[in-house]
Amino acid sequence: MTQLATVETQSIVPSRAASRGDLHGAEGLRSSDLMAVLAEIESRFAVADWRVAGIALWPLLRLRWFFAEWSRHYATSGFRVRTSERVWSMMRGALASLHAHHDEHPSDDYASRGQDLVFLSDGLSFAKLGDRWIERFCDPLIAAAARQGATSALWTPLHVYHRPRRTRSTFVQPAVDVANVVGAARARLSRVDAHLPDHAAMVDFLAAAGFGTATLSASKIVSDSCRVRSVRASYARRLARVKPRLAFVVSYYSLEGMAFTLACRDAGALVVDIQHGVQGPVHPAYAAWPRPPAGGSHEMLPDLFWVWSEAERDVIERWAAGTKHSAIVGDNPWLDVWRSGYEWPGVRAAVSAAEALRRRSAGRPTVLVTLQFGLDDREQLDPLRELIAEAGNRFTFWVRLHPVMLSERETVRAKLGGAGDYELDVPSDLPLHALIPLIDAHLTHSSSTAIEAAQFGVPSVITTSYGAELLDALLASGIAVRESGPAPLVAAALNRLIATQRSRSTPLHARRSEQALAELLASRPAAADARRRA
Repeated sequence: MTQLATVETQSIVPSRAASRGDLHGAEGLRSSDLMAVLAEIESRFAVADWRVAGIALWPLLRLRWFFAEWSRHYATSGFRVRTSERVWSMMRGALASLHAHHDEHPSDDYASRGQDLVFLSDGLSFAKLGDRWIERFCDPLIAAAARQGATSALWTPLHVYHRPRRTRSTFVQPAVDVANVVGAARARLSRVDAHLPDHAAMVDFLAAAGFGTATLSASKIVSDSCRVRSVRASYARRLARVKPRLAFVVSYYSLEGMAFTLACRDAGALVVDIQHGVQGPVHPAYAAWPRPPAGGSHEMLPDLFWVWSEAERDVIERWAAGTKHSAIVGDNPWLDVWRSGYEWPGVRAAVSAAEALRRRSAGRPTVLVTLQFGLDDREQLDPLRELIAEAGNRFTFWVRLHPVMLSERETVRAKLGGAGDYELDVPSDLPLHALIPLIDAHLTHSSSTAIEAAQFGVPSVITTSYGAELLDALLASGIAVRESGPAPLVAAALNRLIATQRSRSTPLHARRSEQALAELLASRPAAADARRRA
């Protein structure tokens, strides 16, 4: 039975005007505002005690609410997918899966038994090198593990069937879709035990402050819990065959990623989240989690967080110290592919293609513009169009689509049409690290490419307060500046950065990821074996 309580509505959350105002191009709702709301919720309401169908579901609900608010304020309306479109996408995906299986004749048998490691991709982090698709975060670690005598299985979600791939992977999305449907149906047709103390009071609290609550409705919570259980069981069946020592996941914080984490815990495999982009103190998946009891853990969170630098580790250790969670600094595994003296097939051709593109700049400084998906045009494409019109004769603009946006290529081209000259296709299709060493500056709304550019000494201009918060450490270091003004001011900021930029660096001197993986394999098997036996 759901337990309810009442609470005063006075709080430290932003005012309704601040949270619901015009955010486009202005100082609207910030990630830190949403983090402050979460901190207040977690200190005043008993959300840590919420359990539905035996699952402590608050970690998932925390993230769902945060990103729903982000979407409500920043995303284009087309970003929100209707249920009918989702069902049709699942049907088309199932057919695409059958076609992919027919083309490659893959079988789960190749990775069904005796694998030391399992890698769950996010399905998006692929880049093409030569004639093969590379999973940017998993494949370098799979190669490093093989050099150390460890075997691996790669599982790929989403209905994006890149072929051929460097590492033959199991396409898991059809089974995940079935599990989601079964779970949602179970939520509707069967009675589910839900213990949600303070639920009504917390929802009223958010509504009174002007925030959305759709992700926190009782029916939605029950549906999510049933889906988690069903997807967890689907992954558990696979894990029972593979019996891995370690499980790696790219972007753990989706419903399906958290279900995978739970299944791995059930199987006794330590779970490692691989950093895939910007983290920091205002990212709800990595920062400011309520501290579990001494020596305890959040069961839906990974055991370990593989991060790129000490800065990300410090954010995690602020809440994880003294718990079963910890962070390991392993660098960005994708850098291993580009390190001197260790070329993968296709790297040289990609660099040559980028160099040919740079020669077309006719001596003008080259600015890489990395787009973010889901944003309203007023947040991103409209300002970019104005900038190209204003400064296209002084800079060469390479516009790079976010991987989620590749199917929107012609839409983006049409929206930028008539603004002036820019490059879209080659910068979007080549691997990012073939481009970065050749550019003079980077421009973005909020992309983590700013971090990767900084590793090469390339400066960035961040065009929004939202992005400035996420990338605050870069601003503090001076390698990035924020300029959200009109096109002439953004062009002036680019000019200043290019004129005063520091000497370039090349972060390709050591394979830190391989070293970190070796330490992980050496130090964790005993713990993993003990958990498997428990």
